[in-house]
Amino acid sequence: MPTQTFMNLPIEKKNRITDAIITELSLHTYEHINIQNIIKEAKIPRGSFYQYFDGKDDVFAYFYQHLKEIKFAFWGPLFTDPLDISFLDRIKLIYVKGFEFDQKYPRLVKVAKKISESPTFQNDENYQSGIKQSIELYKNFIIADQQKNIIRKDIDPEFLAKMIIEFMKNITLEELLKDTADLNVVKDKATELIEIIGKGIQTHV
Repeated sequence: MPTQTFMNLPIEKKNRITDAIITELSLHTYEHINIQNIIKEAKIPRGSFYQYFDGKDDVFAYFYQHLKEIKFAFWGPLFTDPLDISFLDRIKLIYVKGFEFDQKYPRLVKVAKKISESPTFQNDENYQSGIKQSIELYKNFIIADQQKNIIRKDIDPEFLAKMIIEFMKNITLEELLKDTADLNVVKDKATELIEIIGKGIQTHV
């Protein structure tokens, strides 16, 4: 993570360095990050950079934390607030919010795709920990719906949670909606996807 010296920088300078990091990570996977490109883009001396970061591991860790904070602020209520909605309705809202996130933060989405192509990222401890947390969170939502007799009780909650996460990772709305920016179309497509899932797990269809 960055040093306290970086954290104490004026916000304008900190944002300029962060933007330079985002630019570099949008162009290269972790294995091919070029520190000199960040230094040049941020318009800072090389010595200053190493007062802020030890190297690209620190740069990567900082961006990952930066992205997590933005995503949590954006999606947070869907995971933390005690919304009185079913698991499937929650997943639909997550899908729709994903489209809205893509529209609002296109640069961050581009970086996220690039770093997800990195073998180092796939094996990163923080990434693996995030996946485990998501599985546990979804599992709890599923169990709550099983107790309400919304989802069949013979379904393994952990297995279903893993399946949904993998499904959402591979069958994204972006792939299905490349030619539209219409939020209503997104909502319709999300509803269709959730109905496909729901037919197999709901107690009544």
